[in-house]
Amino acid sequence: MIEPAGLFAGLAIGVAMGALVWRRHAEPHIHADEAIHPGDRQAIAQAEARAFCSGVPQVVSYRQRSPRHGWRWHKYRAEPAYSSNVTVRPLVHDPGENWALATSLGETGDAVNAAKIIEDVYGSAFAFDAEGRFTYATPMAQTSLAMTLDDFNEPLSDAAFLDGGDLGWKRGVHPADYDSASAELRRCMRSGTPFNYEYRVLRATGEYVWHRFAIRPARAGDGRVTGWYGTGFDVDVFRRTDAALHESERSLRELLETAPALIWCMTPSGRPIYFSRHMREFLGFDVAAKDEPDVPRLQSLLGAIIHPDDLDRVNERLDHSLRTGEPYALTHRQRRFDGMFRWVETRLAAMRDEAGEIVQWNGVCLDIHDQIRAQDELRQAQDKLAKAGEAASLAELSASIAHEVNQPLAAIMTNAQACQRWLAGEEPNIARARGIVDRIVRSAESAADIVSHIRALFQNSAGPRRSTDLGALVGEVRDLLAEPFAQSRTSLDIRLAPGLPPVAIDAVQIQQVFVNILRNAIEAMAASPEGSRKLRLEGAVERGRIRIDITDTGPGLADPDHALEAFFTTKAHGMGMGLAICRSIVEAHGGPLRANNVEPTGARFTFTLPIAKGGDD
Repeated sequence: MIEPAGLFAGLAIGVAMGALVWRRHAEPHIHADEAIHPGDRQAIAQAEARAFCSGVPQVVSYRQRSPRHGWRWHKYRAEPAYSSNVTVRPLVHDPGENWALATSLGETGDAVNAAKIIEDVYGSAFAFDAEGRFTYATPMAQTSLAMTLDDFNEPLSDAAFLDGGDLGWKRGVHPADYDSASAELRRCMRSGTPFNYEYRVLRATGEYVWHRFAIRPARAGDGRVTGWYGTGFDVDVFRRTDAALHESERSLRELLETAPALIWCMTPSGRPIYFSRHMREFLGFDVAAKDEPDVPRLQSLLGAIIHPDDLDRVNERLDHSLRTGEPYALTHRQRRFDGMFRWVETRLAAMRDEAGEIVQWNGVCLDIHDQIRAQDELRQAQDKLAKAGEAASLAELSASIAHEVNQPLAAIMTNAQACQRWLAGEEPNIARARGIVDRIVRSAESAADIVSHIRALFQNSAGPRRSTDLGALVGEVRDLLAEPFAQSRTSLDIRLAPGLPPVAIDAVQIQQVFVNILRNAIEAMAASPEGSRKLRLEGAVERGRIRIDITDTGPGLADPDHALEAFFTTKAHGMGMGLAICRSIVEAHGGPLRANNVEPTGARFTFTLPIAKGGDD
């Protein structure tokens, strides 16, 4: 098999050979460039190149012009050794130039003639006899190497070349390449087989450059090898380019293998074909390890590594991307080599060619398990901090209540004891006791006022009612809860009827109602699969009021009939006051708050708000 650099070089000589084929087959009155159909010349050149550089005959069809029949199809067989029994056009050169020509043609004349045929078109060739002594070399070859024929043939040892001796051309070969190149040349010369080899030669400039040499035997009529002819091609640029490509490929592969991510690739149809080293280490197997008969590789792999609760969602998203070419992104659980499921974020994108066609899918999995756990721990810490704040506020409120109520209760106790003394005497002082009883009544009324004030505080019933744009209020609520929505990956769909009139409300209180209900819904859907957590907030005019419906897709309410009662809760550490306070606020605005479950799953909270009659209400 011819390597790319050698084939490229071979094509160059193939062009030269092809030109000689045209010359050989052209009829006398037809110009050589017109004898072969232009569309077939490249095919002939490639056939000659392959035959010359590989030693294997090549057969090609081509069209040749005939003065009587126009273009006619012919078969051409390109032989590995180019025949030298053709008329060679005389070389044209300036007589003043110092051309070094061969003097010992003799029986090696066929080899020299073949070399001149190559030189005639391409410009560089050489020939040597059956013993390995050079009999011809073009001036270009001698000049570029700064060596003459005498230099090439200078004996460097007593033994002949075929017997292991060395000739002067050894000085023009890189020391690291000479032994292998000379050994291969001796083998070819002994067996009479073509020589194709690449090694470094020393230029006149003092630098070593890579050349590819193609050498063929010239034979007598009895098949005996009478000499050798060939040419050399400078493939240094191709060598360096090829080395650079290999290094680039190695660097890219090393980058993929060492990148701190789980990288994988698929065909355009979705068949996994590559796992990076980190991916293999994470899963504990390579891309083909889970193949099953008659089962697509992608299906068998996903079934082996994706958490059962996430598998349908992963399949659905992958199918969509493969159908549409859209990027894929999903967070799911993936099995590690030890059987543990870890949270990963998977992204997949299509690599396309210049025409926009998908040629490969490239994906990356990021292990975010520790990050998810850290977020959960942070959320738990925030919840504990919030509960601690609630407890502190409750303690402060309790102290305030105790302080406020303690004064009238203390007065009641003191006056009751005094009254008891006035009535316990031998002669009860009814007038004084009556006055003390009046003071007890006033102290009790003061305590009742304090309790009523605290009750009103809990009900938030003392705030001013103002005309409020409901859309703006809902927007503020959405902004307040933006972070919880993002962290929980919950979507909020707001559907307010166009042209809603303003409402007469205490905006702070109603905002608390929205926040409380929406936050409870987010928490209720925490266990639902990602992508199914959806909230819908609707508002429309109904019977002279604004009706609000808030619906989630969570598991629903365990007991809708008692969900709004004080101290009723299904949370492990809940106080059961949030929805009760919401109901009190809504009722203070003249409307009921209702809770019920919806089909197929989820809960809905419904309440109404009064429409403003203009200005403050």
